Amino acid sequence: MGVFGATGYAGREVVRLLAGHPRARLGFTTGSGDGHLSHEAGLGRAADAYFLALPHGISAGFAARLREARPRAAVVDLSGDLRLRTAEAYRRWYGHDHPAPALLDGVPYGLPEVYRDRIRGARLVANPGCYATSVLLPLVPLLKEGLVDASDVVVDAKSGTTGAGRAPREELLFSEVAEDFSAYAPGRAHRHLREMESVLEERTGSKVSLTFCPHLLPVRRGILSALYLKTAAATADLAAAVRGFYEGEPFVRVVSGEPPRLSDVVGTNDCLISVHGAAPGRVVVFSALDNLVKGAAGQAVQNLNLALGWPETAGLPVTSGAADGAAGRP
Repeated sequence: MGVFGATGYAGREVVRLLAGHPRARLGFTTGSGDGHLSHEAGLGRAADAYFLALPHGISAGFAARLREARPRAAVVDLSGDLRLRTAEAYRRWYGHDHPAPALLDGVPYGLPEVYRDRIRGARLVANPGCYATSVLLPLVPLLKEGLVDASDVVVDAKSGTTGAGRAPREELLFSEVAEDFSAYAPGRAHRHLREMESVLEERTGSKVSLTFCPHLLPVRRGILSALYLKTAAATADLAAAVRGFYEGEPFVRVVSGEPPRLSDVVGTNDCLISVHGAAPGRVVVFSALDNLVKGAAGQAVQNLNLALGWPETAGLPVTSGAADGAAGRP
């Protein structure tokens, strides 16, 4: 295995998970500092699979070169470069031309619980965004069953600072973040928005309009998303629909009682979901996950396992609350 960008937060988490993987062996890493190859040097190293934990605008170029040089190897791209369907959409949301538009044709979106059959055996996989994962997992089954209004979806999401990456930025300094709480990219400005809408429209057949506002929490890791939804269905029926959709899944669970907390999911590959009644005709759905694991590196390992035909949970922590028998899913 090779990990490009192993000194970033997501890349370091990939390396950590691979160290405990029963079948994967880490051959090299690229990044800054001693012990890492340069990214260019990594292109010359043979491996059965590669993880690209590189910035958007750069990652797809490396993916294209790896695909050309080593077409039998699996490549999992953790950047946003391959998540949108067209070069035009990429230009609209990322503000520059796509570095390798030919790769966009047919690359599977790596949300295993939704696209498992497409990921199996794939040689290139687009790992989803962390916010997108936290929103799509609860929303796909509810929209697919027609239980909530697709034209009235409001998402209020909070993330730890590692979601912004490791590059130094003034607004992420400790003195700026500590004892504070702030919103950013409100309304329809965040790049994950189009990623979410395109998946929802493709999987549910509904035109979806999201209002999405992310917030920066003064913590290192974790995402807690609150989805405010319009529905005519009972709260129990909504919870049952999500629970039924993910029955037998090792990493997605519906919990009862109190909403999930970040402390419930940090360090795991789990996404915990809860459904709660609100004003008449409204519900609040909570979704919690670790942005560096299920939102990035853990999901990337899950995708690697599917691509190479290994047990899907290999190298990943399966908590005691996971469904019986799920750990052996091929």
